[in-house]
Amino acid sequence: MTDSRQIQITGLGSPHGDDQAGWEIVRALEKRGLSQAIVHFSRTPDDLLNWLDPAYPLVICDACRGAGPVGSVHRWQWPTAELDQVNWSGTHQIALPGVLSLAEELGQLPAQVSIWGLEIAETVPGDVISSEVSAGVERAVESICREWDAIRSLEVDHA
Repeated sequence: MTDSRQIQITGLGSPHGDDQAGWEIVRALEKRGLSQAIVHFSRTPDDLLNWLDPAYPLVICDACRGAGPVGSVHRWQWPTAELDQVNWSGTHQIALPGVLSLAEELGQLPAQVSIWGLEIAETVPGDVISSEVSAGVERAVESICREWDAIRSLEVDHA
């Protein structure tokens, strides 16, 4: 059975309004008992390059725009060209797909990378997270936990 410490999870975001979505998803996951996971809170995707370990699967949680209605939850498995069609939150120097490609070229990218995006509207400095995005955080956490539970069940069945 895979130990939860064998999962790297990062929340990308900022303290501004709906851009907190990635951080809030990871905080909620920690409260659900994933405190043993390798957890990072990052402001920009390129921060991943400072700590990525290719030995452990990576889960990325971030706010996004252009993939659906506000509050909707999306999941992608890397690599996928679909990520190029999504606007990621914040004013990142290098967008998430570019950072993942670079990490892959540098041999830092794990074999398993899943990206969870939560659709937001505009982000205004000083705003609190909106009710639509807060509800989306809860849906994302439920979806991530269901996926991890299913993976753990398969590992137990095959053990």
